[in-house]
Amino acid sequence: MVYYDLKIEKQKIFGADKIAIAANANKSVFLRIGFDGSWRSFDSKAAIFKNAEGKYYIIEIKGSSVEIPWEVLTLDRDFELSVIGFDAEKVLTAGSVTISVVSSLLPDEYVTLSPTETLFDRYKEESLEKAFQKYKNIIASLESDYQKKLLDAGTELNKEKENTKNVEQTKNIEIEGLKHEHSVEVNSLKKELAQLSQKIDELQEKSDNWDLIDAAISDKTSSSNALWYGGSKEYKLPMLNTRNMSTITSLSIDDYVSELGIDCSSVTTLNNLFKDKTRLKKVTLRNTTNVSTMEYIFSNASSLREVDLGDISGCNSLRCAFLNAHSIEKITMKNPVSVQYYTSTFNDCIALKEINCVFDFTVAISIGSVFNNCVSLEYVRFAEKTIGKTINFENCKSLSKESMESIFNGLNTVQSENTITISKYAFENNFPTSAEQQKIENTISEKGWKLVLS
Repeated sequence: MVYYDLKIEKQKIFGADKIAIAANANKSVFLRIGFDGSWRSFDSKAAIFKNAEGKYYIIEIKGSSVEIPWEVLTLDRDFELSVIGFDAEKVLTAGSVTISVVSSLLPDEYVTLSPTETLFDRYKEESLEKAFQKYKNIIASLESDYQKKLLDAGTELNKEKENTKNVEQTKNIEIEGLKHEHSVEVNSLKKELAQLSQKIDELQEKSDNWDLIDAAISDKTSSSNALWYGGSKEYKLPMLNTRNMSTITSLSIDDYVSELGIDCSSVTTLNNLFKDKTRLKKVTLRNTTNVSTMEYIFSNASSLREVDLGDISGCNSLRCAFLNAHSIEKITMKNPVSVQYYTSTFNDCIALKEINCVFDFTVAISIGSVFNNCVSLEYVRFAEKTIGKTINFENCKSLSKESMESIFNGLNTVQSENTITISKYAFENNFPTSAEQQKIENTISEKGWKLVLS
């Protein structure tokens, strides 16, 4: 057996980027997970695997280790892993990570086809077995008791004068009574068994379609506010139709929704829309070309992981849009060509790794603290010669070489000297030789800029 070690601190999984697992491995590859103190109070923990075909497999973690289902290793394509801890009162999740899978070169006859037992499979089988065994024992006991009573009744009646009509009649009446009495009990138990079987089928359907916290939507209650308002557990609404709504405010959004997709066709401003929403994890905005301002839209959204702003070609301001969104990891947007105000847009997004867009700062007026304290930022892109104002990447210690090259290419030629501040650690890590560093400095200087390493 092969064990790969991962570590979970708070709600983040570490070590996945160092793992590459051979495809088609069967009952031989395990993950050994170390949990910090925040997980020790949970009675049970489970690993949630999502394979390349988008199917989930939920496997109980025993003794800090869990077997990787063969279904996620059938193709040499990466899979996603997340972890959930749960007890009778609360649930804690660790955000998903991607684990690499490489070809094992095994022939087809070594590929496993037997399905892996998941947490729900075992629950279903144990529940069904216990239920049927319980009622099987009750029925067997009733039948035995019935036979014994029949025998005792016959024995007692036979001791009497069996040749008299009264005795025979009494015996027959008692036997018929016993038959009727027990037939009612047996029929009642059979009915209960049928109802139990139906419930088990319902549990099977729910387990087959269970998608993390998505099942909690059944708890949602109606209210006099917007249709999606009024839950008491986390739930998801990935395709909400708001096409004809001209005004959407923070009060319109339920505090329990964890994933939300809305249509902004008729909206012109989204200021403060998701501000301080502590359970929100994923948001997709569609048809945003008419939106002119998104100030403070996701500020202080402490659980936010991923956002897609759509096409924001008509947006004028992203001021403080993601201020203090400490958990955000990925942001996607298109055509930010009209944005003038970027002040503190991504300020203190300490977990942000990727901004999937090409920034154009041609019309930008204010860009102060736009990337302040983005210590995890690896991927960011700029259109060439569109940065014309002093800009600071001082705390961006994780920038990739490609991202830094894009930033330097994005600097426009200026008349008066502007300053670009770069993390010294990131600069020396990506350009380790003196020759590389000097070349970059010369290129920046020729454009009229001063490079500051901090």
